[in-house]
Formats: sequence, C-alpha cells, structure tokens
Amino acid sequence: MVFWLLIGVATLAQPAVPPERQWNFTVFSAQPIDDLTYLPRPDATPVPLVFYPTARALRYSYSGPATLRFYHARTGAIAVEIDVPPEIRTSLLILSARGHATDAALHYEATVVNDDALSHAPGSLLILNFSGLKLSGSINRQPMTLLNGINAPIRVGRDAAINLRTPFKTRTYQAYAETIALEESGRALLLLLPPYRQGSLEVQSRVLVDSPLDAPGAKRR
Repeated sequence: MVFWLLIGVATLAQPAVPPERQWNFTVFSAQPIDDLTYLPRPDATPVPLVFYPTARALRYSYSGPATLRFYHARTGAIAVEIDVPPEIRTSLLILSARGHATDAALHYEATVVNDDALSHAPGSLLILNFSGLKLSGSINRQPMTLLNGINAPIRVGRDAAINLRTPFKTRTYQAYAETIALEESGRALLLLLPPYRQGSLEVQSRVLVDSPLDAPGAKRR
C-alpha cells in the first residue's frame, strides 16, 4: 500500500507539460528590421522574418508553447517574447524597438492584433493609436474619439474619410487627415505614431490595406 502511495505522490509531483498552441501570424514594423528569426516548431530550423515597409509580411505558421519567441539571427539572443491569447488563431504582430539591453542587443515590444476576418472584416477600418496624443474628430463625417492603443473596428465601406484633431492649450489642431480607399473585399489598418518632430502635433501614420488572410481571394499590399 505504501509503495502505491509513493507512486501516486511521485506522479502528482511531476510538472505539467504546457499545452501546445497553433496559430498563423503576420508581422509589421514602422522601422526597418532585418535580423529576426523564429522557430515554426520546437524542433524546426530557424526561419527568417521578412518585414515590408508598407504592408503586412508573409503569412507564417507556428506550433509550440504558448509563448512565441523571436531571435536575433546573428547571436541567437531572444529579441522578444509574445504571449498570444488562446482565442486568437490569426494575428498581426506589430513590433517596435524598446532600447538596448546590457548585451547591446536591440529588443522589441510586440502588440498583438486579432487579424481574422470576423474581428477585422472586409469593409472595416481598424485604428491603432500609438501617437501619445488625444485624438478626436470624424470618420466619414461620424464623430469619433480615439482610445489609446487598439480601437474597435469601424465599418466604413469602400472609403474612409478621416479627420482627426488634438487639443493644445485653448485650441485644437489638425493631427491627421486622409481618405483611405478600399477594394470590395478590402479592409484597412491605420497605425498612428508620435509626431516626427518634437513639438509637432501632426502624427506619423502607416496604412495597411489588404484582404483578410482567411477570406477567399485574399490580397495583400
């Protein structure tokens, strides 16, 4: 009896094996990145990540532990660790540099965006406000106040006429104005970044227009 109890205790003491996850992802960065890799599976050869300046990257697949790691190609050091929520099966990972570590390797932060066709559907606009400014105005003449970070997708149809302003002292100033055209199956992601010059109120922007990866006839540019 004691023998079987000891076996049971030993079995309970063994650490649980983390469940594997599977998802697809693309990557984007507002700054050039050319030295990152990842492992599609724990036993796989490192795959280089390709970043495009004005579009999502190629579609990548991943199967492994819940924490996805990107590595520096030259040193093998971890550049960023990304925990993707379990409900997300198709994600856009937006990387931004966060400075130099003690080993002089540049490290990154990653914003995880749910990128499937249900969350960001054709005919919709998704705005990520990383500008550091309070922004409000109109989209297709409808009043809009942006939150910091990821905002809920907005149905815009084939065109999104965007006009955003920011307060300074007793007035408001134009921070962004643009009209984004969409194809029939297209959608748009607008990434708003801090102004290029200190003291400026005009935000930087990146516009990614594509068709959802899981939609028929998907296109990307």
